Amino acid sequence: MLPVIGRETGRDKVLSRGALHLILKEAFGMAARRLRARGPEWEAQAAVLASASAHWLRHTACSHMTDQQVDLRFVRDNFGHASIATTSAYLHSEEDARHEATQERHRMGWTGKT
Repeated sequence: MLPVIGRETGRDKVLSRGALHLILKEAFGMAARRLRARGPEWEAQAAVLASASAHWLRHTACSHMTDQQVDLRFVRDNFGHASIATTSAYLHSEEDARHEATQERHRMGWTGKT
């Protein structure tokens, strides 16, 4: 169940997925504006933050848990996945780190010039 954000005629009013999305987009947008105010060198980070969403935040949290070796069954349960196979898709972050390290350290030195 989503968080309760107020009272409406004596009954709890549940926060909808759409409302949560809008709240997070606004928060990410405000944070991006603050980064941009620091100067042009922050533009790339601000652009990433401005494009963030509730799904991005969820994916980041799940990836972080798998990076920290949290048991996949617990991650599956925390995120409501029906299958462990769905959760195991978040294990790609280790592969991403390996690929990035290889790219940084094993360059062919090609410049495109002949």
